[in-house]
Amino acid sequence: MSVPESGPIHTKAVRYTKSQVDHQIVTVVSDPQVNTTDDGHMHPYVYIGNFMFNTDLVCIGYARVPDGQFSKRQEFMRKQQQAKQRGYGRWNTTTTAA
Repeated sequence: MSVPESGPIHTKAVRYTKSQVDHQIVTVVSDPQVNTTDDGHMHPYVYIGNFMFNTDLVCIGYARVPDGQFSKRQEFMRKQQQAKQRGYGRWNTTTTAA
């Protein structure tokens, strides 16, 4: 999953993540197919109990599915397609006047 490194979606993703995982016990599991991404980042799955938090960020449009293969790619792509269809987060194409 790929979250922008800066900008409004990054800020929202960080704020949302903190609100969801603060004071929670999380488990981080590395993907059995991929140790690191092409840019050297780990490809982890973050769980709160039995719930995979990564999919939540994709569902609400705060993250996108990265290029490359990994074990849960199809699941993530389904969630991303739903976010696109609903216009969530980074997929929101409406603009508001400032």
